[in-house]
Amino acid sequence: MNSESLAPTPVAAPAATPSLADLLSVRPPAQQDTGADVVSMPFLRSNPEHFSSIGTTSPGGSVDTRQDGSLTAPAPPAGTSQRVPLVLVHGNGSDGALVQTWMHRVLNGSELYGMRFQDNLFDAVHRQQPQAILIQFIPGAMEPAVAMASQLQTVFPHIPRVAVGRANDSQCMLAALRCGVQDFLDMDGPLDTAQQTIAHLLSQPPVMEPNRHQAPVTALLSARAGLGCSLAASHLAWYLQQHLAAHMPHTGLASDDAESLACLLIEMGSPGGDCAIYLNTPGEFSFGDAVSQHRRMDRRMAQSALARHDSGLRLLTQPRPIHAVAAADVDALLSRLGQYFEHIVLDLGAVASPQLAMEILPKASDIWLLCDQSVASMVWTTELLKQLENHQIDRDRLQLIVSRHDPRLEMSAQQMSKQLQLPLLGVIPERRRELAQVVNLGALLPLQPRREPYVQALDGLLRRLLAANHPATAPHASAPSSPWAAWLQRLKKH
Repeated sequence: MNSESLAPTPVAAPAATPSLADLLSVRPPAQQDTGADVVSMPFLRSNPEHFSSIGTTSPGGSVDTRQDGSLTAPAPPAGTSQRVPLVLVHGNGSDGALVQTWMHRVLNGSELYGMRFQDNLFDAVHRQQPQAILIQFIPGAMEPAVAMASQLQTVFPHIPRVAVGRANDSQCMLAALRCGVQDFLDMDGPLDTAQQTIAHLLSQPPVMEPNRHQAPVTALLSARAGLGCSLAASHLAWYLQQHLAAHMPHTGLASDDAESLACLLIEMGSPGGDCAIYLNTPGEFSFGDAVSQHRRMDRRMAQSALARHDSGLRLLTQPRPIHAVAAADVDALLSRLGQYFEHIVLDLGAVASPQLAMEILPKASDIWLLCDQSVASMVWTTELLKQLENHQIDRDRLQLIVSRHDPRLEMSAQQMSKQLQLPLLGVIPERRRELAQVVNLGALLPLQPRREPYVQALDGLLRRLLAANHPATAPHASAPSSPWAAWLQRLKKH
């Protein structure tokens, strides 16, 4: 035997191929050059108690959404990264325990970050950004596994998905491959094969989450009911849908998506249902239904479940009676829908739930406050502004729209703007009789022609909105080519 082969290997010569244990260990960036020992990051043990802040399914089938705003799973050891390399999604009972035991053997006893199918996986993945997600495919949980794999592909396409099951179960294996998983770990096969597959996944450079498209959100609200907030929101959303749908094919999106997912109108005001009446678009899937099922909301569900106007505008209307919803669930729903639509219009109306409105408004791109020329509206609007300030919503984020404006009244729009200390965005004229005539026929005032003063006012708001949020599609006003053209334009306006 050659004694030279027993000589210790120099420390400075690392192994050419890192082992699975090396790939599972994490060195914090701040310690890369300190020479400190590498601390192996154990996976968080799969335990329902560790996910008390994540929505879990109660015995009755309802979802418990009590949250404290943070994941209550055990924190990693000091000096380790917060990023979790692998997440396992498994079934309940003995099947889930079996796959966890097998994965512990594959990972040489490392603890595993496990979640059940009914846990809120999407929020955890969004926080942790794992390098791969393992999904258990078994006959007793085939449907949730397929649904989970498909939704992960839609929401997190940059994270590889690997199925875990038994190769001799052809139905499970076929279902997993049809979901587009990157690989299949056979629990009946050799452990070293599974270890090599996982080592290959972890050896790849982590793909960071791409910058997601988030639609701008325009919120309309008022301090009192009956100021035309829902009617203005319905017209504005309808006009936005027509304009964006006409320009979206040039953005490279598919024509069906461009037509159907341009604009979304969400009605959250009281008493609820007015927008659906104005648009003559009833729908069985309400805003409350969408909130309760926000974890299942994907592009396909947004296309098929939400009520659809003839123009392609999608609508979520407030159910009657109004049910209390958690602000965190509403925020998660808006974030999910913002990935699929180009613009979202929120009709908060007279603010049925002040606390909910205060949680949502900070995330809005534009906040438009409607007020008419009455002393009562001024008093209640002042009170609403105090509530907004108490919730750290600055006045400089709000813009005033004077609704039902009558120039014959002494209180002008400029005086109201100065009294409320809000910038004046626009003035909507008093046209209740004309609006009632067209609404009673089950229609709205069309954008063309613009001779109607109400349409002119909404068109001005639309142009401001497009210039601020969709400049590529905003119409550019061109100067008249001749004095005759300017005279004809003035004649058309009158």
